[in-house]
Amino acid sequence: MPDKNSKTLTSPLLADEPSIYAQILNDIVNATYVSGDRLVTTTLAKRYDTSINPIREALKQLQGEGFVTVEQNSGARVAKFEYNTLRDVFEILQLLDPYLMEWFVESRTAEQLEALEELIVKMEALTPDNYEDYRVLDMQFHWLMYSEHYNKNAVNIWRKNRLVLHAMHANSILNYSRISQSIKEHKEMLTAIHQRDVALTVNILKSHVAGSAQYWSRFVK
Repeated sequence: MPDKNSKTLTSPLLADEPSIYAQILNDIVNATYVSGDRLVTTTLAKRYDTSINPIREALKQLQGEGFVTVEQNSGARVAKFEYNTLRDVFEILQLLDPYLMEWFVESRTAEQLEALEELIVKMEALTPDNYEDYRVLDMQFHWLMYSEHYNKNAVNIWRKNRLVLHAMHANSILNYSRISQSIKEHKEMLTAIHQRDVALTVNILKSHVAGSAQYWSRFVK
């Protein structure tokens, strides 16, 4: 079982949720618990300094969202993410990312643009071994653009699938060449957003998501 003092990065998609559910999911997303790991209620209660009932409720919610499986005589485990899961996630993201982005390009504010520029500066300052920090910055970049969308159902579906994707690859090393390419695509998107060019922004975004799908598919059987 993991050390409670081990370093984990809080996902920006969970930063505003102090619940036990969010804490367990954040540990799954950060590979503190990986695919197939047992999730023992008494151990979790000790780790998160709570009682058994909140742990059971959180595991039930995580089971409903596909992050946890519960089997008779085996208990709760982190779900085993396979190629079909990856395929489904990227098909959903390829539909939702452009939809959410179109609204952002047309409604973005000067403050949001400045925040995106600051995130890119932070990305470019990373060293090759800071791939974990890059993943957080990447999610912050997209979350900043999508989180205020009026269609909260669409936002929540996107959020859930991005968390699944992060959990699937939390213990995989992100190649620095892929990071460099991704930063380049973020900068191109931001330029198009500045110009309020919806079509160009969406085209760059689609290429960005497709490139991610091609990269990560190599790590899943």
